[in-house]
Amino acid sequence: MFLFRNFVIFTFLLLLSTTLEAHGPSRQKVSEKIQINAETKNVWEIVKNFKDFKWNKEIVSCSGNESTVGSERLIEFSNGSKVKQKLEKLDDDKMMIGWRIIETDNRMLPVNSYAAKVFVKKNNDKTIINYKAGFYRGFMGNDPPEELNDENSKKKVQEFIKKSLEGLKEIAEKN
Repeated sequence: MFLFRNFVIFTFLLLLSTTLEAHGPSRQKVSEKIQINAETKNVWEIVKNFKDFKWNKEIVSCSGNESTVGSERLIEFSNGSKVKQKLEKLDDDKMMIGWRIIETDNRMLPVNSYAAKVFVKKNNDKTIINYKAGFYRGFMGNDPPEELNDENSKKKVQEFIKKSLEGLKEIAEKN
């Protein structure tokens, strides 16, 4: 009986300790929408041009080879950061484009496994853009430094998306 009781206590403590240590980062999501006063097909032409992503005013250059699935682009920011992305989805019928970050500078986007999709929808004579991103924080281990934790990573992504959508709106409404 003594051995059985000790075995149960030991097993319980072992299970408890491994459960507590197993927690890692959780996937974060950001979704932002904006309404643009422009023709939907004209907005889609801007959005689907993967090799020319200059919607965000912090972007100083964007170089890419093509706008076809598998293409890559390198985005350079005013702070010197560089982010490399790969086009994964492009659907003209659904007016949806999706890409993944394959290299990032944590000063600009402190993320891992970042994937984004942008949807363009017609709404009467206006256009609605829905930009969705999913990612893990910049530090994948336990106890991340403040600049790479969930909260800061999500904040940086949200700021980037909002600035990008505002820039897209400005560009599209000028045309």
